[in-house]
Amino acid sequence: MRVPRQLAVTVLKCRVTAAVLAFLTLGPATVLGQDSGDVADLSAKATDPTASLMSFSLYGDYTASFHGASAGLPGDALVAAFRPVIPFTAFGQKNILRMTIPYQVSGRGEEELKDIALFDLAVFDRDWGRVGVGAVASFSTSDQAADEVAAGPAIGFVRPLSKGLNVGLFNQNLFAGDTAISQLQPIIAYQLAPGWSLSAGDLQLVYDWKAGRWLSLPLGIQLGKVTKLGSQPVRWYVNPQYNFADDPGLPGWSVKLGITLLVPAP
Repeated sequence: MRVPRQLAVTVLKCRVTAAVLAFLTLGPATVLGQDSGDVADLSAKATDPTASLMSFSLYGDYTASFHGASAGLPGDALVAAFRPVIPFTAFGQKNILRMTIPYQVSGRGEEELKDIALFDLAVFDRDWGRVGVGAVASFSTSDQAADEVAAGPAIGFVRPLSKGLNVGLFNQNLFAGDTAISQLQPIIAYQLAPGWSLSAGDLQLVYDWKAGRWLSLPLGIQLGKVTKLGSQPVRWYVNPQYNFADDPGLPGWSVKLGITLLVPAP
């Protein structure tokens, strides 16, 4: 029996609400009894894209508004995504492999699997921080896409300015026949009380070289909390954003809400 679309969307929104309540109530309570040093270390690594920490994230990305007139189109959109991060060593060099698998659940756009992103970074430790150099690729899942595969270089760095503050920048580039896109992700993460963090989150400044315009100029903040569910370390986070690139059809207000299973090295 097929579940009506509206009922499925309602159920999903109820689950998102429940997750918010869990973040605000259960999350802070379950941290009791943990070693504060371990919690602080996991929180710092979870907000650093160059850190060698295995993790598995599941998050919802809800776009509450779009710029310009709607012209009868839905005024919002909901995408659910799964993001595994796998650190490994190849030829004596530390690497980080990350994949993002998004699926549009409802709202503006087709309800389908979206472009899958994959990158691999070789990570180099330096006295002042870490540098990551590698490649990124995007695999289209739509028959209407201009390019089935786009790929390019990726580079980034993270530098600790103090015990609790990390800053850096991460750049990804995708090129193909009809694709020329660059992404800049500012990295700013401050560790608060053990387990709590404030960061820029997954802010992606996106420029389309073919169209000669910004697709995304977001400003936002991410609040995260490392806790335990039983013996399993997890991180809850919420990340509201606003996109200042206001061309018609581009997202306006959005919020990401997610949970990440953290798997520290033994």
